[in-house]
Amino acid sequence: MDRTNSPFELKGIGSWSYFHVPALERAGIIHGFMTRSSDPILSGAAEEKEFARALGAATLVSLKQEHGDVVHVIENGERPHAGDGFIVLERGVCAIIKTADCLPVIIYARDGSVAAIVHAGWRGSAAHIVGKTLSRLSAMGFAPGSLGVLIGPGIGPCCYNVGEDVVSAFRSAGYGEGIFERRGSSTFLDLKEANREAAEAEGVGEIADVGLCTACRGDLFFSARREKTQGRQINFVLLKGA
Repeated sequence: MDRTNSPFELKGIGSWSYFHVPALERAGIIHGFMTRSSDPILSGAAEEKEFARALGAATLVSLKQEHGDVVHVIENGERPHAGDGFIVLERGVCAIIKTADCLPVIIYARDGSVAAIVHAGWRGSAAHIVGKTLSRLSAMGFAPGSLGVLIGPGIGPCCYNVGEDVVSAFRSAGYGEGIFERRGSSTFLDLKEANREAAEAEGVGEIADVGLCTACRGDLFFSARREKTQGRQINFVLLKGA
């Protein structure tokens, strides 16, 4: 299922490519949802150094992802090791989330003062990781109406057949029935709609969905469900240094 929206463009840096919103980059938020071309970047120090140099980053930070709702604030040199997201206040730090069907979500202030990136698989989404991150930003003084959300490539409702345990988890978390689609005896989950619903509930001003399904687009993305692969896409956000 492809529903690529107009703000997004595919950009290349050498052999790497990623989807981004050029207007947001011009505002000082360097970001991207990378294709499967990104897989080698975290394989060694030389690749990481070249990636950081290409983006203008002083350093890279990534996490041992746990499919939960723990989001860390990056400022004053903090470098956490485990969790599922970052709120980035420190300039020059490139925050990385890895996905292969789970949903990468970027949150940003339109004035370029803050950015966040989270790993929203079904467990994290059911735990309201996006809503909790937005609520935390609000408590830090960032008005929801001044924030925007970018929903990256992830498995779509065209392909995401789920069991009753997943359905029950989302119902218990308060999500509406509109995130489910019944086809015969099967139920399909719209993970993107669930996170859009969560962002709208927090009063976010702008939401854009790249509209690409990782399971459908084997030419662009790894998919854990389609390939049973260990390959991962890199998704990143960086506040450009002064």
